[in-house]
Amino acid sequence: MMNQSLLTKPTAVSGPQNRTIIVAAWLSMLFLSRAPQIILQEFLGIDMSSSILQWWLGIALCLTAGTFIWSVLRPLRGYFIVLLTVYGGTTVLDSLTSTAVWQSWFGGQTAAWAVRFFGERLGVVLLALLVTAVLLLLGQSRQDIFLTRGNWQVSSGLRWPGRPKPLGWGVVGPAVALLLAVLFGWGLLALSPGVQRQWPALIPLLPFVLLFAFMNAFGEEMAFRAGPLSQLWRVIGERQAVWLTAVWFGLGHFYGGIPSGMLGAIQSGLVGFLFGMAMIKTKGIAVPVLMHLLIDTAIYVFLAMTAV
Repeated sequence: MMNQSLLTKPTAVSGPQNRTIIVAAWLSMLFLSRAPQIILQEFLGIDMSSSILQWWLGIALCLTAGTFIWSVLRPLRGYFIVLLTVYGGTTVLDSLTSTAVWQSWFGGQTAAWAVRFFGERLGVVLLALLVTAVLLLLGQSRQDIFLTRGNWQVSSGLRWPGRPKPLGWGVVGPAVALLLAVLFGWGLLALSPGVQRQWPALIPLLPFVLLFAFMNAFGEEMAFRAGPLSQLWRVIGERQAVWLTAVWFGLGHFYGGIPSGMLGAIQSGLVGFLFGMAMIKTKGIAVPVLMHLLIDTAIYVFLAMTAV
């Protein structure tokens, strides 16, 4: 009874109500993204870095409560619960990572590169597991939240010249991601001429690079894509849901992304759209995680270069 009263499987609505829900979903996403912080800090000079998480938590809590009051918002309840979980979990993780015990394990900024990055990526994985647990406890199945391998053979709409059979997402997705990984890696090196290219010294770090890239890929795809996307696509449609989560993902990289700023936000948003399309078409997490892993590997190779 609790599962059914709190969170039912999202269903599509039509007509004017659907337009209202789409507008509500986009507006709520913007309020629960970096957009307010970007506007206040970059254009008005008001620093929100210390209070943005409290802002997100308050807005997410109000929106979740609003779904019990305003019937129009009810189809978005699952989406709001996911964002409330993300920001609530982030608040708890921020407190956890600042404790003496965590610092003694992972050492903060003074620790070795591998130890420090493992601690950081562990936080992302824990957040993903929290989002997964909340949705499963609220009655969602693994299929509902894309926690399956998915159908790698589903058509991407692209074909080899002269061949009638379209290529599957299991081929196109990783191929595009590999190309982007090469371009990202080249771009990072081109923008950082002072980074030493000591390739032999990187070899011992490659297992850590792959581990951290996988942890980050799975964590972000589960917490920041599968979670919200699974609650939106039946309500506002596949394309709207993919773009909405991609914009949210891109805005999240404005501060602290690699690269950051407007360039980082646009790049991450477009890549997030590709990941989202792979997820929504294959109905699984495996292909987008593999794509994300390939791109993150290039980024972590670059970060490893800064440590040798």
